[in-house]
Amino acid sequence: MILKLINSCVIILFSTLIGFEAARRYVMRTKELSAIQGALSRLETEILHYSSLLPEAMLRIGDSIGGGTGKLFSRVGKLLADKKNLTVSEAWSSSLNDLKPQLFLQGEDLDILYRFGEQLGSSDKEGQVKYIKLTLIQLHEEEIKARAVREKYERMYKSLGLLGGIALAIILL
Repeated sequence: MILKLINSCVIILFSTLIGFEAARRYVMRTKELSAIQGALSRLETEILHYSSLLPEAMLRIGDSIGGGTGKLFSRVGKLLADKKNLTVSEAWSSSLNDLKPQLFLQGEDLDILYRFGEQLGSSDKEGQVKYIKLTLIQLHEEEIKARAVREKYERMYKSLGLLGGIALAIILL
């Protein structure tokens, strides 16, 4: 009987953890979108006010921001600094493709970032700043949608994990 009770507790624990992990993806997406917006705002400042070269700006931003967003900017900066005959667009797309599994972004978010990368480094300061602002607006709209989805599903997955584990434990008893 004690063995069944221990097994039931283990089942409930692990199903709860699975529910929390499913909910975590929604939380991390909103954090990732927010971090990218902060990084792009800093890039805008670097370009407009400090007149930094793009590789230097990307490396500085990447070093100061953690997580997948920091890795993305650092990687782009390193690729551009190494002068491997890559355009800014190619470096951005390559980095985004390589880091896609580590980022908690969905298709719409990635589409915005790929479009941003295509325009990055292809115009003068004012053109870059305008395109960064447009990308920030688009990412902000996606963040609002992500927060709404998060509110809808986060609690549901946490509860579902716990209740599913309890139901399974009861069935197995």
